[in-house]
Amino acid sequence: MYDTIALILPAGGSSTRFGQGNKLLCPLKGMPVFCHSIRKFGEVIPFRNMILPVNAGFRKEFREILDRYFPGNEISITVGGASRTESVLNALKALPRDMEYVAVHDAARPLADAALFRRCVEACRLHGAALAAHRVVDTIKEIGKDGLLSSGNIERGKLWAVETPQIFRFPELFEATSRAVEGGLAFTDDAAAVEHFCGRRAFPVENPECNLKITHAADLVLAERLI
Repeated sequence: MYDTIALILPAGGSSTRFGQGNKLLCPLKGMPVFCHSIRKFGEVIPFRNMILPVNAGFRKEFREILDRYFPGNEISITVGGASRTESVLNALKALPRDMEYVAVHDAARPLADAALFRRCVEACRLHGAALAAHRVVDTIKEIGKDGLLSSGNIERGKLWAVETPQIFRFPELFEATSRAVEGGLAFTDDAAAVEHFCGRRAFPVENPECNLKITHAADLVLAERLI
């Protein structure tokens, strides 16, 4: 067990693109979507080190589900913010300050497992920050102001698609998110905030497995089949 590592599972999104209620509460192979990450990462992180920043309107539902699927758990819930960055900061403020590292994982990525988490932890210990990622295999093009694609290809050999979990030193993520919120800046990627304010670049941990993020209703169907 990683006793000095905290886990933040941001769960405060609006699920606008999903279009069928809160996607994290939808059933997936016998339990709500967000519970899969808790079950898998619970193999390496104590429940007492986990926290979910959630939409205030769903706080009761998340607590009831946690108590149903993880009886006696010590998982904390806090209110999410107006942005992902603010949600992560709210969670950091509610965590014990003696944590050495903190991991952030999208609650909408139910396929990531404990083995990937361990690899990211070890990479973070070596490099100061690490994240799951995969190499881009598609041809990537830029779109111009005229709405048409450029003729030249971007060199995909240098491109990686970023995933979660992302793991950082606790003080650095706290500093980065605090300064971002104070400055009115929001980042869709926690590693970008840490790089921007602390100068710390994350090491990519190559993940050959599918780490699907459920965004649209069709993704839920696909995740069901993959599991």
